[in-house]
Amino acid sequence: MIKKLIRYISILVLMIFIAPSVIGQSKTQNSEYRVVRSSVGIGGSSKTFQTSKGKYTISQSIGQASVIGTASTSGYYLRQGFQQPHSKIVIKTSKESSSLKALVFPNPFEERVTISFKETIKTKVIVEIHDVSGKLVYKSQFLPSKTIQLNLNSLSTGSYILKAHTDDKILNSKLIKI
Repeated sequence: MIKKLIRYISILVLMIFIAPSVIGQSKTQNSEYRVVRSSVGIGGSSKTFQTSKGKYTISQSIGQASVIGTASTSGYYLRQGFQQPHSKIVIKTSKESSSLKALVFPNPFEERVTISFKETIKTKVIVEIHDVSGKLVYKSQFLPSKTIQLNLNSLSTGSYILKAHTDDKILNSKLIKI
């Protein structure tokens, strides 16, 4: 009885480890195996469609293909996976005269940040905050003022880039929320 049980368990274990390796292979005419489809490694693609209602871009990310969440029609497939941020980096050279002089405090901060300008501001100030992947997480416009107070309690703990700019000057600063 125990021998029979060990035999069944051995067969079950073999099926668990061997069967998945057979899936995704097919036998050719000359008895060679070839991989029919593989989702290993880094990949991704995107396709742009122009319709009467506008331009749409669909992207497939690197990562996992899954039976759950997979749909297809007319030869196009939509699958689950991870979307990666665009890696577009713009390098701008700035002259010393175009930088906005200011003090940003406290840093690190918990809820609020104050920007105290060291010069007179004559035009509106636009403040943007981006996370480390470049995603815009905060944007607001302020009237000309010597100080601006930002309520950032909705942001998660982490590192951010603050960008404040007027019509002709810009301030960049790193922020850390604790």
